Amino acid sequence: MILIDATHINVGGGIGLLRRLVNELRGQAEFALLRDIRVKDVDTAGCRVFDAVPSHFFRRRFYRTHGAEFSRVLCFGNVPPPVRLAAPTVTYFHNLLFCERYVGQAWRDRLVMSAKMAYVRHFARNTDHFLVQTENMVTALRAAVGDRAMVDALPFFAQPRVTLVASAQRRWDQFAYVGEAHPHKNHAALFAAWRQLLAQGLRPGLHLTVTAAYPRVRAQIAELQAAGADIVNHGFAEPGPIYAQCGYQVYPSLVESFGLGLIEAAEAGCAVLASDRPYVHAVVRPHATFDPGAPADIAQQVARCLGQVAPASQVKVSDRLPELVAWLAHGTPWRKESA
Repeated sequence: MILIDATHINVGGGIGLLRRLVNELRGQAEFALLRDIRVKDVDTAGCRVFDAVPSHFFRRRFYRTHGAEFSRVLCFGNVPPPVRLAAPTVTYFHNLLFCERYVGQAWRDRLVMSAKMAYVRHFARNTDHFLVQTENMVTALRAAVGDRAMVDALPFFAQPRVTLVASAQRRWDQFAYVGEAHPHKNHAALFAAWRQLLAQGLRPGLHLTVTAAYPRVRAQIAELQAAGADIVNHGFAEPGPIYAQCGYQVYPSLVESFGLGLIEAAEAGCAVLASDRPYVHAVVRPHATFDPGAPADIAQQVARCLGQVAPASQVKVSDRLPELVAWLAHGTPWRKESA
């Protein structure tokens, strides 16, 4: 029996990846799911389910009790097993924030992420491989874990929730930034750029999806709107209809583990304006880049592109979930493409 250990998957993009993995694996082999007790919206038909408390001690007890029952193990929430298993074991690591800091990061967040990375590093010898989504993450994780385990890129992602829209059907004075207002998403710099554009007499449209979880950011949006900026905050919304009306995506995030939003925008036909960061170049060919720490640079690129028709950005990364499923179900090795 195969084990998918999803103890630490309970919110965000990880849930989408877990759903897709379980759906693809169903019917391929007998498997069990170690599921965070808070997760109830994953279809578990056809697999054995163990409800888990996301703690070190629970996982250690579980593996000591059931570890010998599994032929292959995938730890799907960044963290290797707390014990060494006889079965081949792979850990899917998909949170770059564990091992990469960014300018302006709160010291509490740095401390928490450093502690989590120290935990991963300590137990890294309990996994045979780490799998990550991009070569950028290969480099970062190898530096963090050293020779404790091998690191390979094997990207897979939730299928883009968008459809391609022709250039003539979109407005080239509209810019989209779909994503929640987490600190690393860098909305502050984007708002500063929009204030500069407004001071220059320019009013490009900006489409955001900031929810009520970030009242301070929503208040800043209201201030900009009151000053005359053309900003629409859609709150929680599907990205497809937003990208369909926008010619450009503007993406000032400081750090990303993968950047699914970049892929979605490119697949929808948007030209991507994004931070000049490795995570961007790992997944798309942007139309233009800027320094995300310099609002004037963001404003300059937006002003240069405003109203100009541009080709859609190209996606560089391919989905390799079939290779992961083949390894889980049959032990088939995946292609080694990392340097």
